Amino acid sequence: MTLIKYVIFIILPLYFAGSFFAVRADQDIDHVRILLPSAALVQSAGYYMAEHKGFFQQQGVDVSLLTARTQQSIAKSVDEGAAQYGVTNAGILIEKANGRALVAIAVLFQHSPAALLALKDRILKDKNSALKNNGINKLSDLHNKRLLLLPDYQDIEVISLLRKYHIQSLNMSSPAVTRDMTTLVNNQFDGLSINLTKGPYHAVRQGIEPVIFMPKDHGIDFYSGFLFTNAQEAGANPERVAAVRTAILQGWEYALTHTEETLDVLVSLNQRNEAREAMRNKFKYQLITIRDFILPDFVPLGYINQQHLRDMQQQLVDFDFIAKGSDFSGFMYIPPRAKIDWQVWGIWVKVIVAALLFNGFWLFYLLIINQRLKREVLERKRAEQHIRYAAMHDNLTGLANRALLMDTLDNILPLAKKGKIKPVLLFMDLDRFKQVNDRYGHAAGDELLIAVTQRISRLLGGPGELLTRLGGDEFVVLLPNSDLAYAAVLSDKIERTLLQSFALSVCNVSIGISIGYSIYHHNMNADELLTGADNEMYAIKSDHHLKINKIFC
Repeated sequence: MTLIKYVIFIILPLYFAGSFFAVRADQDIDHVRILLPSAALVQSAGYYMAEHKGFFQQQGVDVSLLTARTQQSIAKSVDEGAAQYGVTNAGILIEKANGRALVAIAVLFQHSPAALLALKDRILKDKNSALKNNGINKLSDLHNKRLLLLPDYQDIEVISLLRKYHIQSLNMSSPAVTRDMTTLVNNQFDGLSINLTKGPYHAVRQGIEPVIFMPKDHGIDFYSGFLFTNAQEAGANPERVAAVRTAILQGWEYALTHTEETLDVLVSLNQRNEAREAMRNKFKYQLITIRDFILPDFVPLGYINQQHLRDMQQQLVDFDFIAKGSDFSGFMYIPPRAKIDWQVWGIWVKVIVAALLFNGFWLFYLLIINQRLKREVLERKRAEQHIRYAAMHDNLTGLANRALLMDTLDNILPLAKKGKIKPVLLFMDLDRFKQVNDRYGHAAGDELLIAVTQRISRLLGGPGELLTRLGGDEFVVLLPNSDLAYAAVLSDKIERTLLQSFALSVCNVSIGISIGYSIYHHNMNADELLTGADNEMYAIKSDHHLKINKIFC
């Protein structure tokens, strides 16, 4: 009955509220165009998943995803209204500095995946058939070399790297040239720009050793994957800009957390004539790799750090891409404040208040149940602690038992193997204990064992020293880091202490103790260390039996 009431008062109002606003959203759909970079299917995965999962429609926006041509300037197309939104790299800062009215909405790649690839130690033959090294091993080797780059500012990071080190190269771009390793192997070019999310063009598979120059390694750490719009769209439709941004970030979050479904969508969109399984594996590698540049586990999706943006602007000034003092006002998108429709929300405020009152009674009931559960959990923990303690300690004396001793040895012997410590074991057996136990009974024997435990315990106190009762009248002292000299002194103290008579409730008795000890040697295990001390103790005990005739008094 309680569950039914909960459904009626909580779930149904929320359901109708969601349905109401969903209907309103469906009635007001805006159509916009988003221009994506060419040949960047996986790098645009979030956009395609936002479309596939209906995130744009949920935000009240009808979106067409368009792919830019290789030579097409995405910034120019958005600025001139051919598309309302676009995606590009840090070159957008240059476009903004040159007067285009652009507004950055979000950044998806916290680090740019752009890099420059060349062949390492390429061997050619000259006219005299002599071997000649014509490879690229360091950045300065790119002087006067032929580099295949993308047009305009699509390779702004790579060009910035070359300018930083004053490297003069022949930068060429041609849509007719295939951008793969064959252009380097066939000596058409000496280097080409690559996107690291796609890997170094399978160079390793071809048995070719590439050298990759990453701008980030040289202090050129640019944002990439800028989602932007024009100033007119940002000013006239701020709510639509916010809706597009929200849907896209939802799409990226989904793409990065639902790999297999995202791969299904990307494979279906791919127009190239490739084997489906090979294509899927390649896309999967790229989808995993882009996480290293998006950093979704460390940075909120879409986040733009204003200081980092200013640092990028300064670097572009230093590399003579833009003029000092360029105007970047209005470049950062500012989300609009949400408008509250009180006519609509007034009804739902009353529903929510009623639901909260009902929920209060429900939570009070749950609080009572929770307190009971806490008590049960606490009692169970105490019982578990008692069981663990009993499993590792002697019931009579409270000392550590064999299980705890062996567990401790397993933990410290790896340190001993490395030479950091040198454990010593003292194996002890009471002399004449059996005679006391047989004549006066087990109660007297137990009383004697407790008294022996107390005397030995008072002699210990060094770091990590552990007194253990193995069973019967056998005791072991573990010295985690000691030597035979200290062990001999401690053994002597224990022997002299136990030679003093014990005032039991039935009689005063005198006993002795036999002690054997062993010190750790390289690669000894716990059993060998314990057995060595045990054997020495029995040799000493035999000698005690020959010398001592008086059993007790």
